Amino acid sequence: MSFVWRKPNESVTLLNGSFQTRSSTLCPNTLLPQQMIGTVARVGNLVRPSLRILLIEDSVDDASLVVCELARGGYDVMCERVDRPAAVVAALDRQAWDIAIASYGMPAFAGAPAIDLLRQGDADLPFIFMSGTIGEDAAVAAMRMGAHDYIMKGNLTRLLPAVERELRDAGVRRERRRVEQRLAHLAYHDALTDLPNRALLHDRLDQAARVANREGTTLALLLLDLNGFKEINDTLGHHAGDRVLQFVAARLRATLREVDTVARLGGDEFAVVLPLADINGALLAAQKILDELAQPCVIDGQSLIVRASLGVACLPEHGASADTLLRKADVAMYVAKSDGVGIAVYAPTRDRHTHRRLTLISQFRKGLDESQFFLEYQPMLHLQKNMIIGVEALVRWNHPQQGRLLPAEFIDLAEQTGLINPLTTIVIETAIREWSQTGTEPRLTVAVNLSPRTLLDPILPLRIADMLAVYGAPPSSLALEITENILMSDPARSMDCLQRLHAMGIRLVLDDFGTGYSSLSYLRRLPVDELKIDRSFVAGLASGLDEVIVRSTIDLAHNLGLTVVAEGVENENAQTRLCEMGCDAAQGTFISPPAGASVVRDWLRRQTLLGLP
Repeated sequence: MSFVWRKPNESVTLLNGSFQTRSSTLCPNTLLPQQMIGTVARVGNLVRPSLRILLIEDSVDDASLVVCELARGGYDVMCERVDRPAAVVAALDRQAWDIAIASYGMPAFAGAPAIDLLRQGDADLPFIFMSGTIGEDAAVAAMRMGAHDYIMKGNLTRLLPAVERELRDAGVRRERRRVEQRLAHLAYHDALTDLPNRALLHDRLDQAARVANREGTTLALLLLDLNGFKEINDTLGHHAGDRVLQFVAARLRATLREVDTVARLGGDEFAVVLPLADINGALLAAQKILDELAQPCVIDGQSLIVRASLGVACLPEHGASADTLLRKADVAMYVAKSDGVGIAVYAPTRDRHTHRRLTLISQFRKGLDESQFFLEYQPMLHLQKNMIIGVEALVRWNHPQQGRLLPAEFIDLAEQTGLINPLTTIVIETAIREWSQTGTEPRLTVAVNLSPRTLLDPILPLRIADMLAVYGAPPSSLALEITENILMSDPARSMDCLQRLHAMGIRLVLDDFGTGYSSLSYLRRLPVDELKIDRSFVAGLASGLDEVIVRSTIDLAHNLGLTVVAEGVENENAQTRLCEMGCDAAQGTFISPPAGASVVRDWLRRQTLLGLP
């Protein structure tokens, strides 16, 4: 049953199925039953906010009084009255409701079943009980059932403020749930392509392998790596590279079956899980992927041809576990890339995994000894003061054969082999040395990333103190960036190291904030001074998807006395929006791409002379 505007004192009939009664001399501006229309009613020049009420009530007169009271409060009420469980279910299926109000003591439909039905339909829907005889014990019982408030039918003056309060609270609950769902999604999906990430891929591959082993069926895994992707980034910029990755993700999804899983593992590497596919089926799918990717990709008016190398591993031929399939598909992909054949199936005779790993380790050690590692720096702009306040140090490897390598290509190797500590020492010492005497006023802060393994070194604070003393740099000129998984391996030792560093006056920064699921709880445990909003959220500002998360993070940090830096600012609009939201600082290619210390210093001098940030 629905209600629309009627003149005062107009006699109408309230209908609900076969139940009928007549109510006359109703309150002025009462909303009475007719066909439900619109969402906002206009009377003269007055636009009234709409309110959709699901009213669980067996008394037509009591329903009229509720509508009358809310109409007096300024609402355009659209109401459906129901008094049976089936009618409640039908109403919930038919449309969304702003609030539910139920009579507590209906003989045919008690309070608890009503709440259960509503919670199944909408967990956040505000729910208010009404009763003419409810006592204190019954009221307490109603609240324990899950009601948000209760009203005496003889005192409807409490109805309007109760409804307004519950509508506000419901809005907060729904927004919080939306943000939580977004964070949960980002924990298992790649922010750029919205494909499953490495963690979700491994989970799905593990489940598919278990099913295939149990039922005696087949399973195929494809690993795909783009050819020449580094040249696209270097020539056209990271914006074009991101567009290419999105193009590849869209083509993969469009090419494969619904039951197949397509994931982005990081960088330009993708994975495809093909349930019930044997080697022949995997080869057909791989060739189809290459054919689809060969179609021109137009980026900023330029037509690009995307080429890829695919490695294939199958269950049961090549292994029975997710880890084994991943390793062997990676070996096959390396063969396809090095031989230039496009597609390669794993073969034991071509498995040089152990040799390659030992070679890389040997090369890494040699790189440390021969000073092949160097730093680039990306400036950080204070958005309110419009001035550069610091730089982030980014390590690169000048590999003799492979050229300039980024951290994603060697940091995991360093951590797995225990070489991360000597590398970190080199990075911190170089950063302090190159920025201890910059000639800038005030002195810039240089930020260095720390690995969780590095925090297990008990003499790290002493080594850093010695470096600062040698170059005459105050502790406040150094910032150490950590991630929220910093306490995973040995929480007590890691926390002790962090506290000692913080006590020295070194700034601690929580990097990539929001990409994990435990960020909020970690904030109170870690002695941090600053948060860095991950670039995936900043990228979402352009479409408005992540604005709520970014704004909430800024407000939360400021309430805790922390400053906020946003990473990945690639355009003027993102910088402007962050400034409007009160973000303290930002970094990204729009402000300045990473470069060597001398290049950044020259850039800073030119900006100062021009009166620019």
